[in-house]
Formats: sequence, structure tokens, C-alpha cells
Amino acid sequence: MKKPSVCISPIDWGLGHATRCITLIKSLQALGYEVYIATEKNHETILKEALPTATFLNLRGYRIKYAKRGYVLPIILLTQVPKIIYSIVYEYYWLKKAQQQFQFDLIISDNRFGFYHQQVPSVFITHQLNLQMHFTWATRLFQKLVYAWLNRFSACWIPDIAGNDNLSGILSNPPHKPAIPIWYMGCLSRLMEAAKNNAITTNSTNIFLGIVSGPEPQRTLLENLLWKMGNELKLSFVLIAGTPNNNKAYQQTARSIIYPHLAATELVKEIQNAEYIICRGGYTTLMELIPFGKKLIFIPTPGQTEQLYLGNLWQEKNWALCFNQENFNLKVALEEASRFNFKQPPFSAFSTEALEAAIKRLTL
Repeated sequence: MKKPSVCISPIDWGLGHATRCITLIKSLQALGYEVYIATEKNHETILKEALPTATFLNLRGYRIKYAKRGYVLPIILLTQVPKIIYSIVYEYYWLKKAQQQFQFDLIISDNRFGFYHQQVPSVFITHQLNLQMHFTWATRLFQKLVYAWLNRFSACWIPDIAGNDNLSGILSNPPHKPAIPIWYMGCLSRLMEAAKNNAITTNSTNIFLGIVSGPEPQRTLLENLLWKMGNELKLSFVLIAGTPNNNKAYQQTARSIIYPHLAATELVKEIQNAEYIICRGGYTTLMELIPFGKKLIFIPTPGQTEQLYLGNLWQEKNWALCFNQENFNLKVALEEASRFNFKQPPFSAFSTEALEAAIKRLTL
């Protein structure tokens, strides 16, 4: 008897969309699905490392570029709208051809708007039902457009907790929801499993671990900023650059090192070995870090309204500290963090049993 098959594709807008799919894909494999992953470049490298038995299909990403200055980001993104539309149309027809060849039983898109099939149950994964734009009218207009487009999918799965006790505020829990069925999946944290399977003790402690990711050139700007300031202060620290296709560390000193990428087990070691975690505050990173109970410092990508919103929300709840990149000072940030009353965010774990029930609902 032929195993059921699923094709899943994460958008290439930061590595988080790929890493948060790892837990989901492992659960699909546990349920007996043959998994096909449609992706390319850095995302393919990370997913192959974590999921060696999956079948990989090459599908070009959206390949969005950011601006060096946050205030011009809306203009830069606007100029790339034709590229985004082309990518949506391209992935739609790519999937139609792939479906003819592989006969998938389930399609899962992580924020790829064209990745659905009219004759196959198709799921859209997002935590941004209410994406925050630079203008209120734009936020409302974009939500209407997204909701209308979501009707092409069979269901929407949200990696968060339903109700007021959630992690992303009005991003995933807006007053007005889409018309299609919604499932709040809980938190997708691939590192929780690695932490449980690797009891790690260490005598040394780094002051901070910097997790750098996201589109260029902002990724490189943050990497350079943390490297320069950390070494000027003569601190012990580690940076993870979020460039998995580079096979060696960029730089190393007696107290600090930059890794291009770390597998889950090694990443868990570095998280446990750091007093503070400094990162962009991307949503997937937050879900992964919650189980470790670390003190978090966010530096949102300039102009990226989602990260700015999450940074402010988490600071208001005392879950993290948030600083602007433009005037960021590492010494000041660490001093403020040493006095800050950090609290633990809520955590509701994703489960294979709940996934199985959600898939069954698609066929009712």
C-alpha cells in the first residue's frame, strides 16, 4: 500500500520559516507520511541536515532583499512587488506540475501564497493574520487581501496559543479571523527535543550568544555590530551567523568566535552556555528559546514592523528587552539587562496527536 505523501514549502524570508517546519515534518514522518520538501539554498541545507530521509525538490524562493536603512524599507519592498507576484505565480504552476508527477495527498505552505492545489487539501501556516504595516490603512487593506487569498486554502495553521495568553499578540490573535478553519498549533520548538536528549553540563559561561539571521544586508550589519562591540569590551561570546552554506567560522579570537551555522545539538550547548541571548526577535527564534529560560535581548531588523511589534510586546510583558539597532550600545544593553526583571513567557507544546486530528478534519 502506498504511503500518504505531503509536500511542504517554507518561504525564504529568514531561516525561521524553515527551522520551525522541522518539528512539524518529524511529526508527519511519525504519522507515516512520505515527506517532500520544496526549497533551495540555505533553507535546503538546514532542512537536509535535520531531515536526511526527506525528499528534496528544488523550488526557487522569493529572494527578497532589505535596505541598509530601515526608513527606506517600505520603498525597497514596494519595488520588489513584481518579483513577489512572479514568485507566487511561479510556485503555483510549479506545484501543479509536481502534483502530476508525485500525487501528493497533502500540501503545506509556510507563508507561500501560491503554494496550494485546488484538488488537494492545502494548508497555509502563518502567525501573521494581522501583519503590522507602517500605516494603519495599509494594515487593514493587507489583512483584507490576505483573508481573501486564504480562501484558496483548506485551512490555516497558526504556531501560537489561542486567546489572550499568547506569544504574538494581535499578529496571530486579531479580533477578526479568516473564514477558513483555523488550528492554533502551539509552539514549534525543534530545540526542545535536542535539549531533552542531551543533558549538558559546562563549567564555562559566555556573556552572550548572538543569533544573527534574516535578509541581507541587515544580517551582515548586525553580525559586524555585535562582533565589533563584543571584542571592544573584551567579552567572551559566540555569534551564529545564519549562513549554513559557509563551512568554516569567519573569525576567532581568544574570547570569541563566529560560527556560520550550528546543528541543533551544538546550538543547544551554546544557548545553555550563555548568560544572555541577543537576537533579532524573529518569531521562530522566540518559540525555540522559551524552553531554556534565558534572558533575551532583541535588536529588531530596522523597518521590519513584525519584529518591532514583537519586541515592544515582549518588553511590556517583561519577557525580553528590546533595543533599536540604530543607537544600540552593547555595554548599556547588558547593564540594563542585569537590572531587568525578566519573566518566563508561556509555552504550549505542539503535539503529533493534535496534528493527526487536524489532518483528519481536512477530509471531513
